[in-house]
Amino acid sequence: MTLDRNAKILIAVFSFALLLNGLNPWLQPPEAGAKENAPISENNIDPRCSSPVNGSIGSPEEVKNVERLLGYIESAVNDIQLTVKGIDRKMDTVSSFKSADRG
Repeated sequence: MTLDRNAKILIAVFSFALLLNGLNPWLQPPEAGAKENAPISENNIDPRCSSPVNGSIGSPEEVKNVERLLGYIESAVNDIQLTVKGIDRKMDTVSSFKSADRG
């Protein structure tokens, strides 16, 4: 393939630009993490965010609701574990009957 001098220079420039573009994360890495503009104080609280100054627990009723929800989740997990154990026992007895029939 014959290329004139200008095409070779153009391809070399594009290749060099692509190489620099690929090396950019190593040559000039972007800053990671968030920067906070101002320290947290009671006067500088964003109403859309939960406040670390006031604490994350609102009232005793909310705590009771969360404890009740965790109790429901724990009982559901226990029921699932009992069901799985029962299935495992049934599978063990079925496999022992099949091996006894073969022998």
